[in-house]
Amino acid sequence: MRNLKKQLQELEELLDLTHGQLNTEVRAVMKFKIGQLKKQADEADAIDQWRIASEAAQLLASLLSIVTNVMTLLK
Repeated sequence: MRNLKKQLQELEELLDLTHGQLNTEVRAVMKFKIGQLKKQADEADAIDQWRIASEAAQLLASLLSIVTNVMTLLK
């Protein structure tokens, strides 16, 4: 569970680093979702940890997709 919390923290830090490339609403929704996942991680058993990790990976994929699209548009 410690590793999961660390990954969620790193995802939140990455979101903060890319805030200039994100719409305020998108950033707020992602921040909210990361907060929810952090709370769930505190009470999660092994199966729930896998689900939380999967949701975190989906958030990361979305964030990377947005940042990549913005960078492509700026070229």
